[in-house]
Amino acid sequence: MTAAGEEQYGIPCCFMRGGSSRGAFFLDSDLPRGFEERAAVMLACYGSPDPRQIDGIGGADPLTSKAATVALSERPDADVVYTFYQVGIERAQVSTGGNCGNMLSAVGPFAILRGLVEPDEPETALRIFVSNTGQVVTATIPVRDGLPACEGDCAIPGVPDPGAPIRLDFGDCAGAVSGRLLPSGHATDEIRVDGRLARVSLVDAATPFVFVRAADIGATATESPDALAADAALLERLEAVRGWAAVQLGLVEAAADAAAQSPNIPRVMMVAPPTAYRSTGGELVAADAVDLCVRQLSMQRPHKALAVTGAVCTAVAAATPGTVVADCAPTARADFTIGHPAGALRVAARTETEASTGQTVVKSAVIERTARLIMDGTLYARRRKIDTLLQLQRS
Repeated sequence: MTAAGEEQYGIPCCFMRGGSSRGAFFLDSDLPRGFEERAAVMLACYGSPDPRQIDGIGGADPLTSKAATVALSERPDADVVYTFYQVGIERAQVSTGGNCGNMLSAVGPFAILRGLVEPDEPETALRIFVSNTGQVVTATIPVRDGLPACEGDCAIPGVPDPGAPIRLDFGDCAGAVSGRLLPSGHATDEIRVDGRLARVSLVDAATPFVFVRAADIGATATESPDALAADAALLERLEAVRGWAAVQLGLVEAAADAAAQSPNIPRVMMVAPPTAYRSTGGELVAADAVDLCVRQLSMQRPHKALAVTGAVCTAVAAATPGTVVADCAPTARADFTIGHPAGALRVAARTETEASTGQTVVKSAVIERTARLIMDGTLYARRRKIDTLLQLQRS
């Protein structure tokens, strides 16, 4: 950080959209080294804790309350290191659990803009080490005149305008947090949720997700985000499923502690066989246009689209025999299409079954995103707010 008068600090920042998310991108060296200090700065920059985040750059939504740091990598298998931060809105809490694939799509453009890598035209391939999960993702970024390209014909549901396609290959993304594709040891588990018997699958690929059959918890997986947000009982059941998965991952001792102690990881998703529904934009998504219908929560709120890591994990789960995802999408193709609130999203996943163990091995999972620089300059945070938040983090 650099001083900007007695009352505020100025921090160099690129404010970027990555996929259907957006947030601040920082050079890792421009932020404090300690996590508590770093969290305090981010919370102050985003205007948290405050449901409107009115005194910062947060957009009062989990999809717009995200941040990233990027640095050159010393690893032989990566060019840069990326760390994802989920910045709390009502809570003074910053989480680094798991990865955000949407924000990941802007890492390559940011690295080029900040001179961390030398761009090649027409495409620059960049190996990104995701410190949150310990995995390397290969991004291919279109470049024009030495800069990340912005315009193109790649359309993403949830983003108003098309852009230049950025390809993300997650490679073998199994065991991102737990070290195992199926952390519970089973493709499907049965648990009690609000007196109901629910079938769930905990799958750890790119980021751990727990999938639950929508019908088992009184839902359809075609609900709009607003309808989901208005159904408090359903949200409680989904959080109970997520809490069970958090215990399986060893993140909490009791399921009831998951919302406070591990709000971002794992993530929970309802799944259902292909069904026609209306997207948030009012368009009809036909049943034969998708392989699966899903609805995801993010930080205990309905996701308005679908996380990239969620799409990757879903595609891998669909290719894993015995999961609830595979049961809901028995004829899924390698080019897997997922119906979510904003429309449909395609993932090209390739898996193989080891002959000796019968285990599913992930070979690749490729998805296209777009990204755009919105602002490049100095982000200011109140020093008094930072100090207050730092004391709160330490307590």
